[in-house]
Amino acid sequence: MKITLWITLFAASMFPTHCSAQDGTSSGDVTPKNDRSNSVFGTEDKLRYYFTETYWNASTFTAPAFRAAIRMANPPGKGAARYPSEWRQGLSGFGRNYGDAFAERVTFHSARFLTGVVTREDPRYAPSTSHNVLARIFHAIGYSLVDRSDSGRRMPAISNFAGAMAAGFVGNSYLPPGFNDVTHAGQRATFRLGTIAAGSLFREFAPKMPKPVRSAFQLIAR
Repeated sequence: MKITLWITLFAASMFPTHCSAQDGTSSGDVTPKNDRSNSVFGTEDKLRYYFTETYWNASTFTAPAFRAAIRMANPPGKGAARYPSEWRQGLSGFGRNYGDAFAERVTFHSARFLTGVVTREDPRYAPSTSHNVLARIFHAIGYSLVDRSDSGRRMPAISNFAGAMAAGFVGNSYLPPGFNDVTHAGQRATFRLGTIAAGSLFREFAPKMPKPVRSAFQLIAR
């Protein structure tokens, strides 16, 4: 938790804090293909995007709660090697899992934001221009590995890897013994990379989804 707090305070102290939510740049708000700006996506734009994605949306509270409920219903590990009872039972167990989900979320977005500022990556998803479903699927999955720079050039998605690694390892500071090692941290980082790809798939096809379905996904998985 201390690591997450430090990252968040560090981000806030480096850049202006008089920002408001940015229209059309949130991953929850699907940007039409022809609305993508060709101008450079600067540091202040990234800061607005960061706060919108991390804090200024309803899923800030609902998504960690959903993940905590799933984690308690299906605790990691098996037999004697699974989560201890204080992580699996009652309100205290839910609170621990909720805190873990929230810390992982904030750490991912914070590390991704800071890395993107340094590497000059645009954190927004750029939809495919193809009408072929398979081509769009490959584009979305590939975008988690190769994205675009602030100026629109293709580049390795370094910020995604940095965010995934930070999110995977932050739990080592508070998770129970047996789950706070390098192996489990690597598994969590790999899972986070998978969720990035899933998020890109959602953004690619969300415009065709019914609004209630799209909103539900945003609340539980954003």
